[in-house]
Amino acid sequence: MNSINSCNVNQTMRAILKSTLLASLFLLLSVNFVHANALESALIEGVKFLDDVPEVEWYRVDGSTLIIGWKGIPQFFPHTNRKAAIRGTITTGKKVQVWAVRHNQKKWAVGNGDPFICSVSAKNGRVKTDTCPYR
Repeated sequence: MNSINSCNVNQTMRAILKSTLLASLFLLLSVNFVHANALESALIEGVKFLDDVPEVEWYRVDGSTLIIGWKGIPQFFPHTNRKAAIRGTITTGKKVQVWAVRHNQKKWAVGNGDPFICSVSAKNGRVKTDTCPYR
C-alpha cells in the first residue's frame, strides 16, 4: 500500500514540476518577445526621418539591426546612415548596426553573403564603426 501511495505522490510531484517549468518557460519567452518588440519599435521611432528621404526606398528593423534600401547614392548618404545609427542607439539604449543596401535587395540579411554598400554601428549615441564612403 505504501509503494502505491509513494508512486502516486511521485507522479503528482512530477506533474506539478512539469507544469511549473512550462509556465516559467512561457513567461520567459513572452518577456523576451515583448522586450524585442519594444526595442524594434523604439528603433523605428528613432529613424522615422528616413520616411522623408526620397532616395530611401524602404527600411526594415531586425532586433537592433536597421537595413536601409537605397535607390541611388545621394550626396548626404554617409551622413544619413550615421544619423540613423546615432538616433537608433539613443532611442533604444543599445548598440545599433545600420546596413545600407541597394533598393532591390529586399531579402538581404546580415551574414547571408550578399553584397552591401556600407555599414555603420553606434553605441551610446556615438558612431563606433563606419565603412560608408565620404564624398
